Amino acid sequence: MKVSNHRKKEQIKIKLSSILKKSSSNPLFEGVTIVDVKLSPDSAGAVVFFSVFDSSTPPDEITKALNSASGFFQSKLAATLRSRNTPRLTFKFDKGFDHASRIDEILSKIEIKEEDAE
Repeated sequence: MKVSNHRKKEQIKIKLSSILKKSSSNPLFEGVTIVDVKLSPDSAGAVVFFSVFDSSTPPDEITKALNSASGFFQSKLAATLRSRNTPRLTFKFDKGFDHASRIDEILSKIEIKEEDAE
């Protein structure tokens, strides 16, 4: 039975999240959350988008470390997925959460200024 692309993306997302929490000993990966997975049409590659909660380490450093460990994550993933092939993983920082957080911060400042003006 062939697994749908959407289902496979969700499986990868869930299993990678678990691997990050349970199997990775790198302190740089603490606070890393898998946000989304984009599979190539042939499922040979996957771009894994992540965000970081409350880290003093620059996202570029975390991205570099995750990509350096991609073979580790791929082998752990292969042991848990029920598919013939495991996609080659590439990690990318998802700026969406940072962007949304920055917008909230700006809106809060605007609201405070409006309240002070009244």
